[in-house]
Parts: sequence; C-alpha cells; structure tokens
Amino acid sequence: MRPLITIGIPFYNAECFLADAIQSVINQSFQDWELLLIDDGSKDGSVEIAKKFLLDDRIKLIVDCENKGLVFRLNQQISLAKGKYFARMDADDIMHPFRIEKQVCFLESNPCIDAVGSYAYSIDTKNNVSGMLITNPYPRTLSDVFNHKCFIHPSVMAKSEWYKNNLYNSKYIRMEDKELWARVIQQSNFANLTVPLLFYRDIGIPQLKKYLQSMKGDRALIKNTFLRFFSVQKWQLLFKNYAKCFLYIVFTICRQQDFLIKRRGTVVSDVEKQKASDILNETIKTNIQL
Repeated sequence: MRPLITIGIPFYNAECFLADAIQSVINQSFQDWELLLIDDGSKDGSVEIAKKFLLDDRIKLIVDCENKGLVFRLNQQISLAKGKYFARMDADDIMHPFRIEKQVCFLESNPCIDAVGSYAYSIDTKNNVSGMLITNPYPRTLSDVFNHKCFIHPSVMAKSEWYKNNLYNSKYIRMEDKELWARVIQQSNFANLTVPLLFYRDIGIPQLKKYLQSMKGDRALIKNTFLRFFSVQKWQLLFKNYAKCFLYIVFTICRQQDFLIKRRGTVVSDVEKQKASDILNETIKTNIQL
C-alpha cells in the first residue's frame, strides 16, 4: 500500500502563479496525496483561484483572513499533515511531474533518511528555463548549510513526524529554512536527488528588500551558530554576507540583479532547456477554466 503524502502550499498575493503551482500537483504521477492550501491574508485574487480547484476532494483550502507570515503557515501545515511524508512547495514554483513519486520511492527505500530534496531548474516569470540549481547529494555539515548546498527549500520532502519534532523558528524571517537545517543537521540524515524535480522561480521578480532581509537573518544565524568571537569561519561568513549585500545593491541599482541570480545556477544546454520547458508546459496543462 502506497503512503499518503501531504503537500503544503502557503500563499500570499500569488494570483499570477498559484494556478500553475496547484496544477503541477494535480498532474503528478503519484496520486495518493492531500494538498493543503493556506492563505495568509491575500489581498488579490489568490483565494478565488484556489477555490476553483476544490472540486478535487484531495485539496483543502484554509482562509482566516489574517496575515501571520510564512513561518506560522509552514508550522500550521505541518501540524495539520495527515500523510506519512510532508512535501514543501511554494506558490510561485512548479513541480516536475515525477517529483513526488521519486522522492517517496527514495524515502521508502532509505528509511534512515529524514528529509530529501532535489536539484531544481531556475525559471523566470514567463516560465523560461535559465539554468539549474544544484545541492550536495548528502549534506552533513554546517558548511553545507551556510554555502547553500544543503537544500533548495521548496524541493524538500520529509517524514511528517520529523517535521513535527523540528518546527521552523519564527525569529528567523526569510531564513527559517537555513536556521532549521543548521539546528538539526548534526542529528538528522539528509539527502538530495541529483535530478531537477522542481521549477524554481527566481528570475525577473523584484527581490532587493527580501534579499536584504534574508541576509540580515543570515548574519544573526551566523552569530548564534558560531559563538566564539575569534571563530575564523564566523568572520569569513560575515564578510561574505556583507560583500553579497553590497554587490546585490549595486547590481539592482544598475538593473542587473537577474545577472547575479543567474550566476547562482549551473549553465544547461539549449537542448536541455527545451526538454525542461516541454516537461514544464505538460505539467501545468489544465482542464479548469480559470
């Protein structure tokens, strides 16, 4: 008997991309899932879009008209999860059609693993593939966490019980995932599938304010992780953090922030881009009139 999977999508003002995110769940090759859609006080048409998918009784929509933030909603979804495994998903991303199947198969075959992520294709606001984001197959150290090689957050699927025992910390806004990995990596077993199972939207979206907020949280996490004042790694990471902030500000002023974002990924061939685009377009096909 195949396990039930809980997929969680929190959303806030995501009307431009939410339908594609939900449709990519519906079109998964693995069909034994429940989808929790939790609105965080959206002021656009996101809730109305979500409602159009409720004919599928596997989909549940929660609306309380309050804006409590991503961390609160993530922990809320985890607490409500009925599945053996909990899969993360952002409202502006798109799942590869075999994502859930491949991750479930891996976790079922490797019961010692607590959480598994994957590589991801980087896409822009028009669903064009620009490159690939990669991670370490088996992240084990704090260096993996602070060098962004642990997980691509919305690609993660974990044991629901593990998640319920390791909730996100509300003190680390926009850095909640990194704080969690840093807190538990030495007591947990992590893995990444070395294939792209997510289309991660990061090109063409204004990000300076969010980026600087994330980096502020990153600095707090570095200081709280490496307590010794004379820790070499601590000061190296802080210097790198401030340098990145400076570069991001300069490139944003010059309207070149997408250049920096693209450099985070690995270059893929035009042939692979076309193949990935074909898969993406297939996985967001819908019969629902939106």
